[in-house]
Amino acid sequence: MIEAATELLRESGPTALTSVNVAARLGVTQSAIYRHVRDMDELSTIASHTVVSELTTVMAAAVAAPETTWGDGTHLEHFARRLVALIAEHESAFRTIDRWQHVEGELGDGIRAVLDVGGQLIAGELESHWRVNFVYDAPFDDSTRAAQLVHARLVIDDVIAVARSVHGAGPVQGQMVARTLGLRLFAGWCGYVLEMNTRTNLPIPALGGPMLSSPEYSLT
Repeated sequence: MIEAATELLRESGPTALTSVNVAARLGVTQSAIYRHVRDMDELSTIASHTVVSELTTVMAAAVAAPETTWGDGTHLEHFARRLVALIAEHESAFRTIDRWQHVEGELGDGIRAVLDVGGQLIAGELESHWRVNFVYDAPFDDSTRAAQLVHARLVIDDVIAVARSVHGAGPVQGQMVARTLGLRLFAGWCGYVLEMNTRTNLPIPALGGPMLSSPEYSLT
């Protein structure tokens, strides 16, 4: 019953999670549903928590990549390939985030909480690499921290946009998507450096493009 409710939630959102739809999917009567849960609010809560728990695991795997070096295009390309493979493996999770991140209720609240945690993790990764690169140990003010979170959230938005392109993609298109994501991540890093260095009165470095490996696919 929970599995059926979870599938309905992923596919069609909270409004589809009714006793009629759950019963129809299981091939049972509506009264059978209420022998196991107090009401549909309880089942909706359980299903929402199940979905959000899965999304939390997938998001952590997506952003927690200690081998990633944001200022090095080669490492970003490697990270992008790994991320595209992860998206392909957990496509339903990313589609759920994309579809229902703005919906009201527990599902939307849970997804937004997952994205907030992901943003904090990415912000920490960006800040750590930036501080090492520019030898800066002073604390950020509130305005700078807020700007940093915006940059981190835009990284997540890029990943969600890429997830749409991965849907139904073959091996060649998947490689193209990964290559493009690597470039977008590098562009995001350049924007982050410009933002942070401007706010901290540090010199603006010359940010050249990343050295990418030669394409292993043909566009024809």
